[in-house]
Amino acid sequence: MLKRRLLLIAGALLLIGCIAVSSIHLLPLENFLLIQQKPEQTPQKVYDYYIIVDEETGNHLMYVPLVVGIGDEVLSEDNKLYQVVRVEGNQAYARFVRDVDLNQ
Repeated sequence: MLKRRLLLIAGALLLIGCIAVSSIHLLPLENFLLIQQKPEQTPQKVYDYYIIVDEETGNHLMYVPLVVGIGDEVLSEDNKLYQVVRVEGNQAYARFVRDVDLNQ
């Protein structure tokens, strides 16, 4: 009698396990397994040239015929390294990072 009861319990647990495993495909797995993508940013309008401006002083550092983006680095003629922190229209604002010694 005890053996029959254990066999019945084991069968029931096996059946419940099979149902649980077979129904897992019904869950929305994108929340568990998939990496969620960042929302797309609106594309930046492209200009013929960009003016790179020192964020602190407002001085023009240079004009460049390239598309400028946030995070770009600029080395000025007096060996100062700047990093672009924002772009508004065709003006890119750069923040001073450090002096660069080219003699090393």
